[in-house]
Order: sequence, then C-alpha cells, then structure tokens
Amino acid sequence: METVSWPLVGTVSATAAARMHGEHGSRGGVRALRARSSSADSSFLLANAQIVDYPIVYCNETFCKMSGYNRAEVMQKSCRCTWMYGELTEKEAVDRVDHALDHHAPDQFEILLYKKNRTPLWLLVHVAPIRNERELVVLFLLTFRDITALKQPIDADDP
Repeated sequence: METVSWPLVGTVSATAAARMHGEHGSRGGVRALRARSSSADSSFLLANAQIVDYPIVYCNETFCKMSGYNRAEVMQKSCRCTWMYGELTEKEAVDRVDHALDHHAPDQFEILLYKKNRTPLWLLVHVAPIRNERELVVLFLLTFRDITALKQPIDADDP
C-alpha cells in the first residue's frame, strides 16, 4: 500500500490521501495530493480530528505566506483559526466553521480573517473530514483560496 507522510501526523494511506481530494485509486490520489499541495495557490492545513479543538498537525508553506505566520506559530493551534479572527469576522461564518468541524461535515464558505499584521483577508474555505479504513474521521483538511481581490474593499467609514 502506498502511503503519504506528514510531520506529526504520521503516515496516511494512499486511499485516505485520495479521499482528501475526492480522487479514486491510490496512485492517482497521491499524485493529485502532491501536485495540489505544491501549486502556488494551494493553501491548506491538516488537523487532528481525534483531539479536542482539532490541533493543526501540518500546514503548507503557502498557508504561512498567505497568513503571515510561520509554521512554528501555527502548529498545534486549533484549526478553527480563532487567532485570525477580527472585529469584522462574521458570526455566521464562525458558526459554519464550528458546525463543520464538530459534526464532521464537509462545507465550503467565505470568511474574513486577518493576517498576522492584521491585514484583512477574504478566504474561500473548504473543510473536508478525512476518514480512516474504519470510517472514523481522523483528520480535517482545510483548504483556503484568497478571494480578497474579488471582494469590495473594506471601508470602516461605511454605515
């Protein structure tokens, strides 16, 4: 069986890796995962779904560049990314994050987060629960696409 390894996660079967991106077949799934994780706009993190508050066990370099945080600052924090919330982060979006994680449900939504330097960052987030061979959710894959350029500028003076 082909496997994929991540620091602090261990080894994930190729089948689980394929599920991360909806691919079938072990070799195609691993290739797709590797290709997507290295593409310039592929920002993601993996979190342990078996531990309270779902700590981050891996984030790629693109996530670090996008958020302004280095990997050491991100590791073991909750994948809810509460440290990136700010005054304009909408409660409805936060509720979607919480629901998807707590109910092991896939979801996709927009959310306003803030970079380390507190610059607003509009993101399209996809939450994907990853199941093991026994169908238990063991990881969450969260992918992020920066859609800031597609949103109207945030102006604090607007009513």
